[in-house]
Amino acid sequence: MAGIYLAAGHNRRTGISKAARQQLQEFPGSRASLRELECCILEPLVVVVRANDTLEWLPPAVNKQSARRTETCLTAHLGLSFSLRCGLNAVLPLQPDAVIVAQADQPGVTSLHVNRLINTFRQSPELDYVADAGCGLLMPPALFSKAMFNALQGLNEDEGMAGLLRSPDYKGVVLEAKAEV
Repeated sequence: MAGIYLAAGHNRRTGISKAARQQLQEFPGSRASLRELECCILEPLVVVVRANDTLEWLPPAVNKQSARRTETCLTAHLGLSFSLRCGLNAVLPLQPDAVIVAQADQPGVTSLHVNRLINTFRQSPELDYVADAGCGLLMPPALFSKAMFNALQGLNEDEGMAGLLRSPDYKGVVLEAKAEV
């Protein structure tokens, strides 16, 4: 099970990366979410960043054996699909059965949350995806099986992942938000 943490987003209004904006606002959500992902069994956990990212926001690895690594996306300015493609290209040589895709601007991600996605997939490996619904909307992070890797590679727009999750071509489960204690 691999992980892709999309931290190369760019806010067109302010001109700074989403992760840097969160850091400037003293909001540690992206750091906390990354730490939570590191507590899951994701190998590797690829953090996709922009070419000009100073990585100052990036916390130290949780432990020395961490499978976390950064991947610079030279085409991140073209949209989320390009960052996703960069992350997929980084994990595909390891031939994972599935990948967890999370976004740096998605606060509140917990290891319990991600492990729930993973466990649901392990119980039903015929699924193409496992996603969450928060307030009735599909929300990252989401798990995509290897059967969807080509479709993910072919996305050309920022909202394409949600379109794949709604497509009748793929079989998946959308989990309702669950209170975590």
